[in-house]
Amino acid sequence: MSTVLLATILLGIAAGSARAADPAAGDAEAAMAARIDGLLSDAWQEAEVQPAGPADDAEFCRRVWFDFAGVAPPVSVVRAFLTDPAPDKRDRMVRRLLHSRRFDHHLSERFSELLVPADDPAQALDTRPLQVWLEERFRRDTPYDHVVADLLVASGPVDQGPAVFFASRESEPTRVATATSQIFLGLQLQCAQCHDHPFDDWKQEDFWNFAAFFGQLRQRAVGNRQWVEDDRNQQLRTTEGTLVSTPMYPGVSQPPEPDPAGLRRRQLTIWLASRDNPYLARAAVNRAWQHLFGRGLVEPVDAMDAYQHSRHSQLLDELAEYFVDQRFDLRALYATLAATDAYRRSSVYRGADRPGAEWFAVMAVKTLTPAQYFDTLVQNVWMSGPADTGPTDPRTSIRGRFLTRMRMRSATPTEYPHGVLQALATMNGPELQRATMSTDVGVLATMKTPLFSEEDQLDVLYLATLSRFPSDQERRRCEAFLNEQAGDNEEAAMAIRNERFADLLWALLCSTECAMCP
Repeated sequence: MSTVLLATILLGIAAGSARAADPAAGDAEAAMAARIDGLLSDAWQEAEVQPAGPADDAEFCRRVWFDFAGVAPPVSVVRAFLTDPAPDKRDRMVRRLLHSRRFDHHLSERFSELLVPADDPAQALDTRPLQVWLEERFRRDTPYDHVVADLLVASGPVDQGPAVFFASRESEPTRVATATSQIFLGLQLQCAQCHDHPFDDWKQEDFWNFAAFFGQLRQRAVGNRQWVEDDRNQQLRTTEGTLVSTPMYPGVSQPPEPDPAGLRRRQLTIWLASRDNPYLARAAVNRAWQHLFGRGLVEPVDAMDAYQHSRHSQLLDELAEYFVDQRFDLRALYATLAATDAYRRSSVYRGADRPGAEWFAVMAVKTLTPAQYFDTLVQNVWMSGPADTGPTDPRTSIRGRFLTRMRMRSATPTEYPHGVLQALATMNGPELQRATMSTDVGVLATMKTPLFSEEDQLDVLYLATLSRFPSDQERRRCEAFLNEQAGDNEEAAMAIRNERFADLLWALLCSTECAMCP
């Protein structure tokens, strides 16, 4: 009985300590959400595109939890949501998650991997301090432009906070400039590093003038630690040896005002946070859109140089302007996107010809990240906390090894990037063995309680893995499998039945649906 009580407590853990949302922001969010839906609807009507209907409750619940908490909903949460008759339950769930520690943690993990890709050789560096630094700022609702500015002027030891962004690129100005322009501006300036850009208007001097903002960067040993700092006497030279003496903002013809202390990185951040910079807000909202919808309004998200020719350029411009008006409030941006009808549409299309993904008329099915899959396994199947996953260092823990094995850097959110070897490693790996080899721990232990009927047991397995109840057909097939004649006595029959529950759990964990966010 104690196992059941513990399971109930763990399954009942919800979004964490929720903080109250600002009610004054509701009107602006609702108005912008309606504007987004209006612009999309106009595009659909012009192209005679028929959108999908609304997502059902199970689909929406699973989607929102993966998008905002980075994990599937606990069993008790999804069960309560599916049986809740209140018409505003979707809005309440979004608000609770958006103002939870789960959201701050998930967003910081996403940004940390964006800044220092986990399958990069630089992952020999410990990126945990960077993620902690980001999470603290997201928890305090630090405006996005301030977060970026603080990151880009960071100095100090590479094992403390944002300096790892520079160290992961060896503090080399051209590499840092390339990453900065792609991540924060959505521009491919590096294509003009050796020659003028072949397709856009960027010239070779544009790249080098931008890289000059990082020309003072250097990395040196201080005792046993590596240290990132600025050397005001250091100047950047092109590959041909030409001195680049004047940094310039992209697309701006006039040189920047000199910094009082002569720090060029600080010169850059002043422009980044100003309304004269059209790129930062545009790139940020495009990445947020990709996070929730599986692809950006402009693709690729790090190559928006010619965005004005895209199908949704007006929507992107208006959303970027809204983000600036909201003072770069990421939580408000995500709340607005989640309030749209577009985000709440089903990924199931019942019409004849499914519209292309670029129309956003049907929700894209997103592949779970390795972290989302593993953390769901820990929460809903192992039913244990993070401390039970091994050493805390992400590079050596059970979780870290799983992420290393499964992560694919070049994959887009809507692609399934894993090959046969990775699939086999997951199906036969230690993570699923731990989940299914013993019926005395985790979710399988709850199958043994006399308080659960067979129907209850099947419900728990499906809710823990797929975030929904089994269909009538699935229930009949599972019951037939569980009740096949086996064993000469009651004890043997019960042992075989428990093994079949484990087999059923393994099959669900290996299913395509379990690896997807609808």
